[in-house]
Amino acid sequence: MIENAPFAMLSSIRQEALALAEQGLSYSTQSAGVKNIAYIVNGVNFYCDAKDVKEVSTCESLMVVPQTKAWMRGLINSKGVLYSVTDLSLFAGFGRATPQQKGHLLLLNDASQQSALLVNRVIGFRYFEGEQEFDNLDDRLERLDGLSTFVDTGFSADGQDWFRLDVSKLLSSEQFREVQ
Repeated sequence: MIENAPFAMLSSIRQEALALAEQGLSYSTQSAGVKNIAYIVNGVNFYCDAKDVKEVSTCESLMVVPQTKAWMRGLINSKGVLYSVTDLSLFAGFGRATPQQKGHLLLLNDASQQSALLVNRVIGFRYFEGEQEFDNLDDRLERLDGLSTFVDTGFSADGQDWFRLDVSKLLSSEQFREVQ
């Protein structure tokens, strides 16, 4: 009986879906949308497409690089590859550095640049529905300071605002690449 439990569960879900379809309704799961990685920078909720992130890591063994901008926190070695680490809080102009020991790194999935973003905390995967999208993003951009240039949309979900950081736009910006 226990061996068939997964099949029984799938059968039950299928029956529910068929019953909903007869009523003109649909049965959807949370994974029906685009998979995003959600994170917090200085108390503001952000997310980016999961395809933009190769790996999430802790910020250990950070090698400081002298004579760079304050937001360029240093270099980290991950599996033999050196990544430059950008503190998104300082880059945005929030004025508070992300504590290295408590922060998380988003190792970006870009072959031309080995970059990592230091954020306060990674929440995990988030999915957003179309009806949750902001009607007017411009009204909310003020609190994003220097990151507003790189935010292209946002959603309101669970009583919180979430802003999509366009990683490719960030990586291609002159401001991001000029670290001295």
